[in-house]
Amino acid sequence: MDNETRPKRGVVVSLLDEGNQRSSLIIDDVRSQGPATPTTWMLDAFFTQRIFDNGDLDSMTLTDEVYRDIGIAVVARLLALDGRTK
Repeated sequence: MDNETRPKRGVVVSLLDEGNQRSSLIIDDVRSQGPATPTTWMLDAFFTQRIFDNGDLDSMTLTDEVYRDIGIAVVARLLALDGRTK
């Protein structure tokens, strides 16, 4: 159940079609305007970007390693934003 509370900082993952049969998976840091939902998220900083072939994305045939790396990048960034890195 959603308790409607959100942290001050987070991560947005977006997909930009580059128009050349390739797309960029972009991960940005965002900052919340308030602790409750709904909230407005504002861009705080660019974190990383990775280019993929559209065919691989559209068919969801990226390798397990690539999917794992994306998940690791997202969770690692969230931990860093929360000051929980070691």
